Amino acid sequence: MSEELSNEHDECAEESLPGADDASQAPQNVAHLIEELKRRTSELETANRELRRVSHYRSLFLGRMSHELRTPLTSILGFCEILLDHEQLTEAQHRFCRKIQDSGMQLQTSLDQLVDLSRIEAGRTELFLQEFPLRETLRDVCGALTRFAQKHQVTVEYDLAANLTTIVCDEGRLRQILYSFLAWCVSRSSSGGRVGLQSRIVDEARVQISFEDEGEQIEDLSRVFDPPDHASEELPNLEELGVIISRKLLDMLGGVVIVENRTAAGILVTIELPLRPAKEY
Repeated sequence: MSEELSNEHDECAEESLPGADDASQAPQNVAHLIEELKRRTSELETANRELRRVSHYRSLFLGRMSHELRTPLTSILGFCEILLDHEQLTEAQHRFCRKIQDSGMQLQTSLDQLVDLSRIEAGRTELFLQEFPLRETLRDVCGALTRFAQKHQVTVEYDLAANLTTIVCDEGRLRQILYSFLAWCVSRSSSGGRVGLQSRIVDEARVQISFEDEGEQIEDLSRVFDPPDHASEELPNLEELGVIISRKLLDMLGGVVIVENRTAAGILVTIELPLRPAKEY
């Protein structure tokens, strides 16, 4: 009997030995984990450096490409303007020149968007703040969109608050933002539709600008400003890409934008901007 108890005691003692081994190996395991963490960290830093290098070369390429294409494109658009304004063209020639001009302006917009995206991603977008009358800017944007709206056979109406004051902002960027959202609404509208623009002073520090159209409602509003993640997804058109960029620019200006589906049809886009910058840029 005593021999059996002794054997059981020896077996228990042997079973307890692995625990002791584990305790002795614990420092080795910790050291292994530390080395693995250092290795992974080094790999991540290397990958980040490579991404920054690729981003830098991409920015250089886009900047060079934009310059190389913009120079001849400016000449093409200039000659088209001369032909349309000063030459006696037949109806067919006038139509062809207008087509060249529209295609050139579309290409110019694409180049501008590429450069803007590159600068935003690289964090190199600069803002030039100045004080200017907001009412005139809104009118100018609506006027600049006249030909685009006529092409889509869409009527653009605007209602500007009587107490609209001046605003301290980057005028060029604000014009770009307003034009992009207005053009987006026009492009969404069907022939014979209407796009409305309204503005109002929210309080002494903020102004609100809204756009509404009569196009189709958006099924997933949360993805309006998100570019597609997969190549299989439908790529955004020029107007959709324009509002994606404008959303990023709006964030830089301290503004916010909300897109909602209207009850009957279409969408309502509401932009809110500070009348004066809250901080130095």
